[in-house]
Amino acid sequence: MTADEEFQRRSEHIRPHGLGLSVDLYNPDLCELVQALQDQGPAFGYLELFKASEAGLKEVKQRFARVPMAYHGEGLWLTQPDFIGRPQTELELDATLSQLNILGCQWINHECAGKQMAGYSFGTYLPPLFTRTAAEVVAENARYVQARLDRDGVDAVGRAPLLLLELPPWTYFGVGNLEVPLFFRVIAEQAPCGFVLDIGHLWTNYRYSGARHSLSLQDYVTRFLSDFPLERVVQIHLAGLAPREQAEGPSDLPLWIDAHGAPIPPLLCEMLAQVLASDRLTHLKGLALEVDTKEIALIVQEFGQFHARFGGWQPASGRNGTSD
Repeated sequence: MTADEEFQRRSEHIRPHGLGLSVDLYNPDLCELVQALQDQGPAFGYLELFKASEAGLKEVKQRFARVPMAYHGEGLWLTQPDFIGRPQTELELDATLSQLNILGCQWINHECAGKQMAGYSFGTYLPPLFTRTAAEVVAENARYVQARLDRDGVDAVGRAPLLLLELPPWTYFGVGNLEVPLFFRVIAEQAPCGFVLDIGHLWTNYRYSGARHSLSLQDYVTRFLSDFPLERVVQIHLAGLAPREQAEGPSDLPLWIDAHGAPIPPLLCEMLAQVLASDRLTHLKGLALEVDTKEIALIVQEFGQFHARFGGWQPASGRNGTSD
């Protein structure tokens, strides 16, 4: 069975999730947020929960038992060549499996990036080396994680959560000789994982790669999508940007802009509309606003706008997708 065939077999059983929210348990308070949305906003389809305490996740699962849950993992740095065999990897996998079992998720999303390298910890995500060799390392590590999910994370009907890798942000720079879409295509050829396409992260690719000097944003997105394995995209993220104008220094100084607490600029919504126009999103199950650290009033307002514009989008259906 090829990696594509295995992915299709796994993804066809994932129910359509619709429009949802990627959230933190405490910032803002999740219970207060859900109450505000129920009182003022349109209905949401699912919640994607970031890694948290097991006690907190159990409480949320009990309180919102009828709400479909997805999971955003942390600490599984699949970009690192020493990932397999490290004791810390096994500890993180054990913790991840425990939290997945609490929530009953059909997928786990994880950044295709790292926060730790060679004993050093960084305060933000570092993108992988964009080379074929590095992509093959990620694919090998992804197969290993999926095997652990298959062994220890199956549900009552014997199905395991699907591993999704998220397009990483560029933190001022990217290194390598392989274009980002082709990097993910190598992974797709060798591993049955799905992908999360983050619209804000795509913007950082455009901003920091230097492409903005020769291409319009629309043309860049068109070129990116033509090479990216969109057939593997299971979820799309949309979050805020916080651009900062430089009063001093070089005019081309890179700026950190991916900020979940900031408002979502119209620019990103136009990018999302361009992405959704593709007929290759054959396994897309959910669209989520990332709203951790954002004010509740702004979340309610933006989710209403999000629903008004994209509520007519129909997720890809799957075999037994609405009942599993």
